[in-house]
Amino acid sequence: MTESRNTPNTRRGAAISSLVSAFHCPRQYYFSTKHEQRTSERYTICKQVSCADAHATVERLWEMVCLIHPGISEEKKEFLNTCLVAMKHAPARPWSEIDILVRSERTGIYGLLDKYYAPTGEYALTRCTTAPPHGCWPEDAVRTAALLLCIEECMSKRGDASPKGLYIEYIPSGVIRYYEPSLKDRRRVIHLVRTVKEVEKGFFPPKPLNPPCSRCQYTQSCAQHEPRRLSFLFKQ
Repeated sequence: MTESRNTPNTRRGAAISSLVSAFHCPRQYYFSTKHEQRTSERYTICKQVSCADAHATVERLWEMVCLIHPGISEEKKEFLNTCLVAMKHAPARPWSEIDILVRSERTGIYGLLDKYYAPTGEYALTRCTTAPPHGCWPEDAVRTAALLLCIEECMSKRGDASPKGLYIEYIPSGVIRYYEPSLKDRRRVIHLVRTVKEVEKGFFPPKPLNPPCSRCQYTQSCAQHEPRRLSFLFKQ
């Protein structure tokens, strides 16, 4: 699941991908808004594998991936093969629609739902990461809670019952898990919406308690933006 978030749009609201970026680190989201974000090549591959039929081959899927992602590295073909092998015996979720734009006017968020299966009313989220030992990754809990807030609002307008959870497809591991967001997950989404809106107004957020600095591409920029303390001036 990806959606464009390069240009803040107050009418549309906050992209769910923005919430996830701010969840990892508000500053990471702050700096990411200043750079163009491209759809992950791994996600494109996993999406094709997720929607492939039982007789799909690596060559045919790779051909489709190249059409969707021109210029993709030939090295990624091995990742495609790994995913296809992993999913051979997985209970992949069926679908009748893919890439559905959903939104919640109440919370001011929007995003793309990867898969929907009309006969059973099942929803699925496709991930390009390996599966955790149990449950789902924390950022996927955020994604699931945010998507369900959008789905629930849509269903309530139609008078239909809403699902309690989503299926999460960890394609590289060949693992499909059902996850029902907790109240904590929902609270976290509401908090992240506020954080994203503050950043989009130009606010430079404080560093979180356990920032992912060691694996962040914006570490140097972040250090340069640190406000100087008064004691720094007396050391000159």
